[in-house]
Amino acid sequence: MRTRRRVAFILASAAALGVGFFAFTGSAAAAPPVVPSCNFPVTAGSDSCATRRTTANAAPIGATLEPIKLGVRVRSQFSPSTSETTSVKLQFDEQIALNLTGIPSCPASELVNKNLAEAWEQCGPGADGNPSSEGNAYLSTGLGNNVSGLGSTIPLSGGAVACTMIFKGADNTHVTVYARAPANTSGCDNPSTNTGGTTTVLFTGTLTHQATSSIYDWTLLVSNTQTADPALDDFYATLTRGSAFRARCASRSPSAHRMLGTWDYTTTGDANDNFTAVHACPH
Repeated sequence: MRTRRRVAFILASAAALGVGFFAFTGSAAAAPPVVPSCNFPVTAGSDSCATRRTTANAAPIGATLEPIKLGVRVRSQFSPSTSETTSVKLQFDEQIALNLTGIPSCPASELVNKNLAEAWEQCGPGADGNPSSEGNAYLSTGLGNNVSGLGSTIPLSGGAVACTMIFKGADNTHVTVYARAPANTSGCDNPSTNTGGTTTVLFTGTLTHQATSSIYDWTLLVSNTQTADPALDDFYATLTRGSAFRARCASRSPSAHRMLGTWDYTTTGDANDNFTAVHACPH
């Protein structure tokens, strides 16, 4: 299968670079916040799960909207092993607000084949406006000189490390998801100068709203995830930039912040998964 052959190539390339492989635990040389793992449900087919963390910039989160660090992690294990996800949808609690207005745009087309340093220069804090297409669309600026998070490629939790960065997409209703693998011997440190890796994987996420009657509001849909080459089985990122991401802990029951994840799979008969991640308020 195409994806599996590509994984073999990535693993071979990493070995040539002297990259070590490990069970992916969220610990690597990079220093972005680690979003905790999740436990898979037990079903007859593929399984996926998610974790969400809402962390106040000035804890604890109060009753009015305030800037936060929004951490998200998604994981998948495939049965049969040839199955992959075709889409991932995340619905965020109505108490979480998102506003990308005023942030420069960075459609995925601007990052094709770019390594970390080149992506940082084109669409990150290293953008200096020359060429004019450059602009700081990075949605994790509050993390300093760090990537948004980490990922791992198949085989499950034993493939190459991927460095992940999240940018505003073409407009206020899109985000660009960037991953570079395999990480070099310095992991994902210092993205402003990091030229490691051999393969860039890009996705475009679409942002919409749920109905006002729903307990969820902002929704992120990432489609065509089966085109990842190599596929990612574990992915986390933390978003924080000024007041772009805000949350509150309202007086309601239940008070916890929730996120509903939905995964579709490529294999016929491999039923989709729904998983609700919960984070208690206040935090």
